[in-house]
Amino acid sequence: MFRSVREWLAGHTADFEIRSLPPLLVRYVIGIDLLCLAVALVGLVEFPLRFADLLTFGAFVLLGRLAIETSRHLGAPGHREDQPYRDLLSTWTLPVVLLLPPVYAAVLHLPLYCLFRAGLGPQPRYKQLFNAAALGVSGFCASIVHLALAPTQGPYRIDTLVGSAGRIGALFLAVATYTVINRILLHGALRRRHPVPVRRPFGGGGREMLTVDATEMCSAIVIAVLWTAHPLLMLAATPPALLLQRGLLHAELLAAARTDAKTRLASPAYWREVAEREATRVRRAGRPMSVLIVDIDHFKRVNDQFGHLTGDVVLAAVADALRAATRPRDLVGRFGGEEFVVLLCEVDLDNAAHAAERIRRQVAGMRCRVDGRSAGAVIVSVTVSVGVATASGTEVDLPILLETADAALYRAKADGRNRVRLAARVPAARTA
Repeated sequence: MFRSVREWLAGHTADFEIRSLPPLLVRYVIGIDLLCLAVALVGLVEFPLRFADLLTFGAFVLLGRLAIETSRHLGAPGHREDQPYRDLLSTWTLPVVLLLPPVYAAVLHLPLYCLFRAGLGPQPRYKQLFNAAALGVSGFCASIVHLALAPTQGPYRIDTLVGSAGRIGALFLAVATYTVINRILLHGALRRRHPVPVRRPFGGGGREMLTVDATEMCSAIVIAVLWTAHPLLMLAATPPALLLQRGLLHAELLAAARTDAKTRLASPAYWREVAEREATRVRRAGRPMSVLIVDIDHFKRVNDQFGHLTGDVVLAAVADALRAATRPRDLVGRFGGEEFVVLLCEVDLDNAAHAAERIRRQVAGMRCRVDGRSAGAVIVSVTVSVGVATASGTEVDLPILLETADAALYRAKADGRNRVRLAARVPAARTA
């Protein structure tokens, strides 16, 4: 019997395993969890529970569950650590921040993240708890801000959210507080896991995500206002709000199409699309443009010796090294197999050579710790060869630049690999 209990505990505590994380991140995660518990206890002491509030809380938990189920059936794209999962759940959680005492906002995400949302994909329990705690702290702070700016008379009860310009301003300020604090807490976790900032993948942010954020916040405010008018108005408001999730899929699918799944770099098709557009702009402005083609040396040996899964880890590590060695405005993409391509707009040959050498050194100093097939963890290191081509003004032609950089890359490999070679001269652009 005791053995069965131990086995059960081992199986259910495995998901809480966080010992593999960096010590700073472990302390940060536990600290946010404890902070959420503390603010929930404070809220419970300061604001007594009322039956009407509990009913409202339960209604929005069920609506949040419905939103999660709808997202699941729509088939949302896969989750990545650096790209938070988006399902417009805040449309149903933010009204709790605006309508109920702060204690409800502090605990709202526990059932949504730790029970209902677990079915959307494998995610460690410590991460589910951290996400719920970070949102709980954000919601608690936003609720306090809203209560301070739009105080109620007597027991906590909101009769209207839009009775005056001040109350409308309190709504938007509370929403902004919720968003900003949540981003700060999540950014703190990412900084502790990745000391070198991880650049957001191409297509994963920008106007599309800003539009989604604005839609989500405005929808939440409308839902909260309708609830204060009459709860039965949810029967009319819920279907349009759920249909907004279909619009969300456009941004998610667009990001997935633009991003290579293994490396989180620009996909080949998206890289060419942006590069052609930039080539036209640079040609009209009479400015230089450089292209680097980067190839991992002897990558087949890594796959043969350690397996293709280890090869994928090395590919991702090289992609991270490319991000670290380039500027945010440089377009880095996966070209195919173990080849990568970098677009440097308005960069001449000398500066492109410095960038290529910086990439070569960054990858050469990289160490990947992976699990070996038979032995324990092993350290894998690789090098890269880089071909560089530059053109300027009317001579800028993307296909020719790629061909010339590829020829320089072959020279780098023929000369012994782990080196940079520059194209002597780019041929004139082809004319129709």
